[in-house]
Amino acid sequence: MAATDTMVPTANYDPWCDDGQSDGTVCQTDNADVYYYMDSSGEFELEPVDREMVVNMFTSEYSPTDLVRHYDTNPTFSGDGETDHVWQEGSEGLDSDAIGMAWCDDEAIFSYKCDQHYIRIRGNDTYELSVTCHEMGHAVGLVHGDSTSPKRDMNDHAALGCMVAEDYEDNLGSNNVNAINSTY
Repeated sequence: MAATDTMVPTANYDPWCDDGQSDGTVCQTDNADVYYYMDSSGEFELEPVDREMVVNMFTSEYSPTDLVRHYDTNPTFSGDGETDHVWQEGSEGLDSDAIGMAWCDDEAIFSYKCDQHYIRIRGNDTYELSVTCHEMGHAVGLVHGDSTSPKRDMNDHAALGCMVAEDYEDNLGSNNVNAINSTY
């Protein structure tokens, strides 16, 4: 199979990275050193089993990438040096049929790069390897099949790995690993 461009911007998806949960624009994170935080209290707190799932996903799926992951024990939510990815559990702001969502929560630092992403997954046994892989993919700039170049079927597992639109795969996939490594 020919290589498929799955990383924004593609020939079929060239967004301006807007901030806000309702936008749903896929943006790249701003650098290869990804500082992440898992909400540890309040309305969007991740349960221990869900925290473990995020760590397992990083280890099993994102280790072959050039992304260097750091847990941020003292997260920053505004100003310079914001924590890159904030993981949350909850359904607030999600469409009724959505399992999760990743969105840029800050002004774009470039047309398709964002300083801070929020990743929210519904919870109630939906924090699975495939879902965390998928939402992390969006937070680093990976898109669905209808936005790739060339366009792929939304459930083309070979080209999209865990970025398929339904029946998520547990595997990030070599095509996505290559896209991440050539970007970061």
